[in-house]
Amino acid sequence: MEKEFLVIGLMSGTSLDGLDVAACRFRHEKDKWGYSIEAAESMAYEDEMQQKLKGSVTLSGLDLSLLDVELGKFFGTSVHAFCRKHDLKPLFVGSHGHTVFHQPEKLLTLQIGNPEAISHFSQLPVIANFRLQDVLSGGQGAPLVPYGEHHLFPAYNAFLNLGGIANVALHSQNTMKGFDTCACNMGLNHLAGKLGMSFDKNGEVAKTGSMNDSLFRSLNKLDYFQQKGPKSLGYEWFEQEVAPLLDNSNTPVKDALHTFTHHIAFQVNNGMDGLGSSTEKVMVTGGGALNGFLMDALNRYGKGRFTYEAPDRKTVEFKEALVFAFLALQRFLGQPNVSSQVTGSKKDVSAGSLHGNFKASIQ
Repeated sequence: MEKEFLVIGLMSGTSLDGLDVAACRFRHEKDKWGYSIEAAESMAYEDEMQQKLKGSVTLSGLDLSLLDVELGKFFGTSVHAFCRKHDLKPLFVGSHGHTVFHQPEKLLTLQIGNPEAISHFSQLPVIANFRLQDVLSGGQGAPLVPYGEHHLFPAYNAFLNLGGIANVALHSQNTMKGFDTCACNMGLNHLAGKLGMSFDKNGEVAKTGSMNDSLFRSLNKLDYFQQKGPKSLGYEWFEQEVAPLLDNSNTPVKDALHTFTHHIAFQVNNGMDGLGSSTEKVMVTGGGALNGFLMDALNRYGKGRFTYEAPDRKTVEFKEALVFAFLALQRFLGQPNVSSQVTGSKKDVSAGSLHGNFKASIQ
């Protein structure tokens, strides 16, 4: 098979900063996949939408259903405007959605951003709901990105994504391993909000703070960090376990930011150890890769064994949108797109639900 596929990837992360849209062209040649990001934009959420998403875990069934369609309309109209602006004619859209609940032990994972609404307002077919089939097969439904990393970034064996949640992955020729390590931008942005900031740019405030050893120990004692992978995290865990420690510690915000940054670096390096890695060059993406203070902390805790480096900025910011476009393509082609080695499920699955008219895509 040698063919090109233009797919739109959408990612709305737990850091609540907005919708990432990436137009990704994939090429398959000699049993290898290549890609290029033709165009990409981040579309910020208005304050009202951001607050709705932040409070979505407490909404009634009716209000959550309304938000699901409202967000799907926003996704769809954003894609339609993006395609017109860049003169794009993609085959379809791959949408991760926005995670509200993630409790795989209860067979529950819910992403909103209604795919039928996306399809209607974008006037394109949509593939979505990538996590549930793996959860129903006994897996964590996360992380899903390692499957795409394995095929799209062969120059690296180790990966770190610093989004709302930090997750690590290690690839070899025949195996993939990975899991969520800790809250990342969820916690940093939560603390920055106390200063009236949406985020602490480059970790400038955190850099001026001091370590609070008591808070550092309390964070690292949480039960999740004593568990082995496969394992995964959701916003509910942060809200119930982490936010109270940050809110009730009576620590000045700059010190809490400093300490939480060290907590992330400590847990990420523990995660790399937990994957069985000894010495690796680690590709770092996600918003946290733009936080210089956090990147410095990661390398200090890596102690030369792990070297954390960010690729070009477009890859840093849009890797997850790229990967979900790729996972959608694999679903379209009928190929597995979730690795049971990473999620702990009984088998690899080809996950994702199809919405809209795919007849034109098949031709």
